[in-house]
Amino acid sequence: MKQVPETKIKLTDVKELLNKGYNLLGELREEADAPVAKAEFLTEEITTVYGEEAARKFYNPENFKREGSMPKVVLKTLFGEDGVQTIDGKKHHQRKNYFMDLMTPERMEDYRAILDQNLATELDQQHGTFELFDLSKRVLFNSICEWAGINLAQYDPKEIDKLASNQISMISGAITSPTDHLKGVKDRNESEGWAQSLIKEARKNPVPGKENLALYTFAQAEDLEGELLPVEVAAVELLNIIRPTVALTVWMALMGHALFSKTNLYDQLKEDFDTLQDSFIQEMRRYYPFFPMLPAIALRDVEIDGYEIPKDSWVVLDIYGTNHDARTIDHPEKFDIKRYIGKTKEISYEEEYEMIAQGGGEFRNMHRCAGEWITLHSMRVFSDQLVNKYNFSIPEQDWTVPMNQFPTYPNSKALLFKE
Repeated sequence: MKQVPETKIKLTDVKELLNKGYNLLGELREEADAPVAKAEFLTEEITTVYGEEAARKFYNPENFKREGSMPKVVLKTLFGEDGVQTIDGKKHHQRKNYFMDLMTPERMEDYRAILDQNLATELDQQHGTFELFDLSKRVLFNSICEWAGINLAQYDPKEIDKLASNQISMISGAITSPTDHLKGVKDRNESEGWAQSLIKEARKNPVPGKENLALYTFAQAEDLEGELLPVEVAAVELLNIIRPTVALTVWMALMGHALFSKTNLYDQLKEDFDTLQDSFIQEMRRYYPFFPMLPAIALRDVEIDGYEIPKDSWVVLDIYGTNHDARTIDHPEKFDIKRYIGKTKEISYEEEYEMIAQGGGEFRNMHRCAGEWITLHSMRVFSDQLVNKYNFSIPEQDWTVPMNQFPTYPNSKALLFKE
């Protein structure tokens, strides 16, 4: 096996990291002229990998662990302390099962019906120009809270808007400017305080018949010893249902870009919606930047693409690079609405390593996002209503999707006009 080449690029400050954005890890590999590369990151050394083979080995729990790999800057905003994404082994499997048991076909249909109604109500109220981004944030937050068993009627509209905005802030504060990071930390603390109050109330006053709702599931969730999870941890896990769903706001703004920045995709989809809808959705998830990378620590020497990665290496899987890997994906820089016809279900319901927008591997036993099916249903509802149920005019706007912004979406936040 070959030694992993080390690049001359030193990522010594956050500004340099941000300026490279989603292309950062690809630039490291290009500079090293290898599919695996090392670089100095602050005081640490990272090894970057990408592609189907790398993903298959990265998600194998015998090769890599997540515990201890996530930078504190990310834990304090995006994931929170002691959440399911940061643990391994039996502890992870047991915790992950709580998430997976919420994602039954019946509960997914419940979510889809709630979202469909809430989106239609919100779109009916729109007259004039509006931001698809802002509308999506409100609708997704309200819908996931209703689905999870959280009663928002006790809050006024300003409080609800702040709670929804906090979910986005936790994401944008993870890898960004120091100012945005501090805001992300503050907003996570506020969100965790809110979620803790919900957990405490649910434990104090459980509601018979609602045990299968996320709020009550995590209020009664136990650890491996049969003890209730600490309130702080249960709150983090409840937010791990709410925050990623509100993060789909980004996908909806990008859907606006796909459908309305040019007309060809919209016209193709409208002409043969039933055939193309899920292929369009999966191609969107592959094509557009979303979550950029995932870290792990090597548990043993691992060979990837002919290179030896030593035990204890800090390894980062390039998600964006994997979804644009020309070694396994034909013409990856082209948006092909027909790319996944006949293959859409296996991508999001079977073990997967080639297209990993929300992680790869197997759902219950590996670190793959339990919310992938919520994503699919959300994008189905939005694409159906945007294409089939309403007519929009498209104002002049800046459709640029910056690659050095996380998360990224059109600068204009996808402006639409409705009579």
